[in-house]
Amino acid sequence: MGGAACEGLAQRGFSVLVVDLDGDRAQATADRITAAGGTASSFAADVSDADAVAGYVAACVERYGAPRAFFNNAAFEGAIAPITEYPLDIFDRTMAINVRGVFLGLKHVIPAMRERGGSIVNVSSQAGIRGVPNLSAYSASKHAVVGLSRGAALEEAPGIRINCVCPGPTDTRMMADIEATVRAQGGDPSGFVDNIPVGRYGRPEEIAAFVVWLLAEAPEFLTGAVLPIDGGMTTP
Repeated sequence: MGGAACEGLAQRGFSVLVVDLDGDRAQATADRITAAGGTASSFAADVSDADAVAGYVAACVERYGAPRAFFNNAAFEGAIAPITEYPLDIFDRTMAINVRGVFLGLKHVIPAMRERGGSIVNVSSQAGIRGVPNLSAYSASKHAVVGLSRGAALEEAPGIRINCVCPGPTDTRMMADIEATVRAQGGDPSGFVDNIPVGRYGRPEEIAAFVVWLLAEAPEFLTGAVLPIDGGMTTP
């Protein structure tokens, strides 16, 4: 989702700083963008590290000027286990990436963005707007992203639009790893798709297209929204 969103923003004329824990993967995305005629560079950072987050914001300002769009997307699925058996270290790591990482992104990007205004999209999940068994840390962290997004939107209006997207299961590395874990535990991950009314996983490009629209084209009046894109999975 992150790579596809970076490419979509570059196609609309944005200069893009690609941030990832894996510097090689970030550079590969930047290379695809530049090969297609866009402007991009990379920065390796752990989003749960305050100095690293401050570093990628400073790099953005130095290379391209004040940011106008920020896709706050990094996440970690954590473990699949009941609460009573959930490993504490994995719980802490999940919260560090999914909550602290989003918070730090907002904390450091917002001051840089105030100069010209802009738009931010945080990523929650369908698991952030409903209960999900055996994913307690992930679900709790994604509920927290919704709260952070709503509070930040109120703090920064007008001037910076802040919205939150809630994807359903999407055909990414994360879902492949979740499926593999469920199989290893003796479960059947086919039920994931059975719970999606459209009958399939989302595609990264679909989520990215929505995010790019929110960042680049959505009206100023759209802020503070929590927006499912999940194939009808959370429709009441």
